[in-house]
Amino acid sequence: MTSKSMRQAREEHQRMLIFKHKFENRITIAKFGKESLDAGDYGNAIHRFGEYMEIMAEYKKTKDFYSLRVSHFDPKTELTEMLMMSHIFFEMARVYDAVPKFQPESKRCLDQFVAFSSNQPYQVVNSELIRKHMKKSVFKQPELFQNAHRQIYVQSKKCYVVTFCYGTDHPLTHDFRLFKDWLLDYAAGREAVRIYYQYSSVMVEKWEKNPFMTLASKIIIRPLLVLFSKTILRLILPKC
Repeated sequence: MTSKSMRQAREEHQRMLIFKHKFENRITIAKFGKESLDAGDYGNAIHRFGEYMEIMAEYKKTKDFYSLRVSHFDPKTELTEMLMMSHIFFEMARVYDAVPKFQPESKRCLDQFVAFSSNQPYQVVNSELIRKHMKKSVFKQPELFQNAHRQIYVQSKKCYVVTFCYGTDHPLTHDFRLFKDWLLDYAAGREAVRIYYQYSSVMVEKWEKNPFMTLASKIIIRPLLVLFSKTILRLILPKC
């Protein structure tokens, strides 16, 4: 082995060690980004989020993080990573939207948010995430966020047990939507909602074809929902 090839081998080994360290610390980097975002330090938030995304792009061997695709990931082992990436893309889109010269970047991030949300178990969670921000945020490009929401929106009929029992317009259904909005403010709540949608959509689809479950919803499930609404739900959301 020549001295040149030995030097190249050492450099490659060093590069791999550096990347291994960065990859192992990627979650911490993303966490720093979220902390900066919450503190209003948007420049550092974008820097940290971009650093995390660049690590993922290098890990998946794509030219940049806008080239990352769902197909690069294994949903059985990397679903949590995909969910986090989708949320980071959304936060980057929100920050970029506020600065006119970076608004094209906002659209690119939103496109990635849609790509990493569609047809995933957490799709409904992300649909609710963007809907909630559309209600309370003033976007410079509202049509882009509205379009992103339309692309990932999932009809609620097969996803809400309460809708199966009471329909879409019942006051109790509205109360549980408020409860879901409250849950989405917390990481544990978002995970609970994701799991709920993952399994409830399958259950409700079967229940709709089962006359026994229609009867059971009237005798068993409805009273339980009412009890929850009048006790725990009122403690959490006093205005319900």
